[in-house]
Amino acid sequence: MKNNRIAVLLSAYNGEEFIDQQINSLLHSSVEVDIYIRDDGSSDKTQDIVSEYISKHKNIYLLPRNNVGVVASFFELILHVDETKYDYFCFCDQDDFWEKDKIEVAVDKIKEKNGAVMYCSALNVVDENLNFKFKSCFPSRGVGLSNALVENIVTGCTVVLNKEAFVEIKNNMPDPTCIVMHDWWFYLIMSVRGEIIFDSNSYIKYRQHGKNVEGMKTPLKKIISKIKNHKKPSKYPPLLLQLKTFQSFYLDEFSPEQRTKVSEFIDILEKRRFFSFLIFILRGKVFRNSVSDNASLIYSFITGRI
Repeated sequence: MKNNRIAVLLSAYNGEEFIDQQINSLLHSSVEVDIYIRDDGSSDKTQDIVSEYISKHKNIYLLPRNNVGVVASFFELILHVDETKYDYFCFCDQDDFWEKDKIEVAVDKIKEKNGAVMYCSALNVVDENLNFKFKSCFPSRGVGLSNALVENIVTGCTVVLNKEAFVEIKNNMPDPTCIVMHDWWFYLIMSVRGEIIFDSNSYIKYRQHGKNVEGMKTPLKKIISKIKNHKKPSKYPPLLLQLKTFQSFYLDEFSPEQRTKVSEFIDILEKRRFFSFLIFILRGKVFRNSVSDNASLIYSFITGRI
């Protein structure tokens, strides 16, 4: 593993409470890594904590601070990191805890494949004190474009890319406001331009607390949350905008079957054709990985959220 050059890309925002534990877990990895941290305009002591680490460790780098949001922050990290210096690229949140062998396991699995490869895994969800709560579900119906169009099963902090995958993503980054989340964009790209490894094991303690940008919810809580947080539909529903953006980037790369599926689904969403939407789901042309999540998808269509 010593010959593998590995970069970790970490976006931070007001993370003073947990970022110390996160960085420590990275430094105690079984492999050597360079850590690139971008502070997204924190108003707490996050930058001071990171600066203290930089004074002691030559493999930690801090990018200039300004608030651009989580998606744009990770995009700026991708643009900043020189892909010619590394073989593998990991994405990291500020508030989790990585097991010692997390990166090593991912790299070993990626090395068995050819071409552009993205590794991701399940999560051990923990509370603020790292006490185990539950393990995230394995995508029982599989991964791929039919799933990626309507569901993101990729959690960014588990993602490891090889160089080919990193370059593919770096060369195809849209306006951050046009996509839902950076890891979902990775999933869409790799569903047509690479190979996806989903590891049912977890090597990360994914901390769930009140300040998470994206917290892990149980299926029932997802539905309840959507009902409670229902708002008047926006002019440009986020999922539709993301799919149209994806189509504009990869239309020429789609297979004939993929091109037809994406075009038909976008047309259904734009014209609000409910029965066609329902048939698409029932025939498995698009799907989420659980009954409750598919019910949530239908609810989102009815209420104009997608």
